Amino acid sequence: MTNVLIVDDEKIEREGLKYLLSREEGERTVFEAANGKQALQVLRSEDIQLLLTDIKMPHMTGLELSKKAKEENPNLQIIIFSGFSDFTFAQEAIRYGVTEYILKPVNPDDFHKVLERAESEISKRRKKESREIKEKNFLQQYFLQSYLYSGKKEILQKAGELIDLDKWNSWHCAILIESDVALFDTAEENLEQELQKELHRMFFYMNLNARQSLILFQDVYCDYQLVANHIYNFLKREYMERFYLAVSRKFDGCESLPSVLEQLEQQMEEKFYHPDKHVFTNEDEVLGMEVGEVQDSQLMQAISEDITRKDIEQLWRHFECLKEKYHDNTQYSAMYIKFVFSNVIQELFQENQFSGEHKLEHEIERLYNCRNIMEILSVTEDNIKEYEAFLERSMNSSRNEVTAVKNYIYQHYEEDLNLEMLAEKVYLSSGYLSFIFKKETGMNLNRYIRVFRMKKAKELLCSTNMKVAQISEKVGFANVSYFCRSFREYYGSSPESYRKGTGEDEQTS
Repeated sequence: MTNVLIVDDEKIEREGLKYLLSREEGERTVFEAANGKQALQVLRSEDIQLLLTDIKMPHMTGLELSKKAKEENPNLQIIIFSGFSDFTFAQEAIRYGVTEYILKPVNPDDFHKVLERAESEISKRRKKESREIKEKNFLQQYFLQSYLYSGKKEILQKAGELIDLDKWNSWHCAILIESDVALFDTAEENLEQELQKELHRMFFYMNLNARQSLILFQDVYCDYQLVANHIYNFLKREYMERFYLAVSRKFDGCESLPSVLEQLEQQMEEKFYHPDKHVFTNEDEVLGMEVGEVQDSQLMQAISEDITRKDIEQLWRHFECLKEKYHDNTQYSAMYIKFVFSNVIQELFQENQFSGEHKLEHEIERLYNCRNIMEILSVTEDNIKEYEAFLERSMNSSRNEVTAVKNYIYQHYEEDLNLEMLAEKVYLSSGYLSFIFKKETGMNLNRYIRVFRMKKAKELLCSTNMKVAQISEKVGFANVSYFCRSFREYYGSSPESYRKGTGEDEQTS
């Protein structure tokens, strides 16, 4: 579709040009103006690609209009009409940036040729702009994904040489979306546009793998839990699959992005312990409150969940919150304080294997025999340290399960792999396998599978003559275009360029 503006003080002349345009192939939206002043108003309010103007008009000539129009829009194509066969006008028109010059009365064949040339230039410019947008988006995706997972400052420096990082610094919140099925390899092309229509706000969409996508938002003052609920309801309505969303804390500066993603992945683990919950909030509500405002029941609930998830870091943080609350507080009785901290110890002993190694009754008796708050805290801390050591021993014994899962991935990477299925293979819960796998390998299972598939694809490109479509299927990608896009975002070049040995040049160009 081309937007065309016809400018002539004679209505009959405008109608004549409209008629000639109607005989040409292609779709156009035609605007009209009777003089230069009106024309400038249209040019400023509409996205005009082609200007057809008479040279002799009152108040402002076609040459003056062309000069002003080109100053405001250098890409504008201009065809000027004149009844004067004067070469001086033609020279002046070219100096002002006019694309073509036609004498009146207009010959239809001449008009066709001139219009064809002008619209060909418009088409070339659009294709060039489209390529530039795609290339810019690719560079954003490539560098951003590399930085998110590595956190290396040199990647930021390299990115800053090729793209404008001001956009990255304008993001203040992130939402991680996860699906139970490999959905984003097929839905990704349309999903961004669908979300744009649904949310009516600016964001940057990034596909991480077939089951996960990340959305980055600019607004500082916004309730992103409401936004996440909106996204969840939209996805559930459109795709009829199970979705989970994690909302990050507010952040400033792109340097925070790797830690933000790590936090989001940790929050996403909540889905194993709260299967009926679909949106996980951006901050720990308990830690966000003033110590005096925190209810003991809230802290105990948080500690219980930490133990269920085997999240020792969060357990220590919540314990420190409880410790701060009672350390210098004299309004509570000694018996009540002992009762509170005995609950922490009892929660630790909910872990059957841990309780098999220790005696709960003995530890509770130790705690109730304490003479002051320092002794109470010491006994509780001793038990948390013992639990931490128990988890470390458990991790060592769980390495066999992690190894078994990795071996299964190596042998079945072309299949549809997911956490639930792999957990069944090693007789572990999904939540526990997710925890120990991330602890052991440093990355979540979805990313590990994607990385392995990318490395395998690189091997096949370098060592075989298989077609790209065959390699895509071989490494577990149902959609070849998604495979090509993923490969390019991971290695910085297309599969074809990588095979030809031009990947490095393309990456740094």
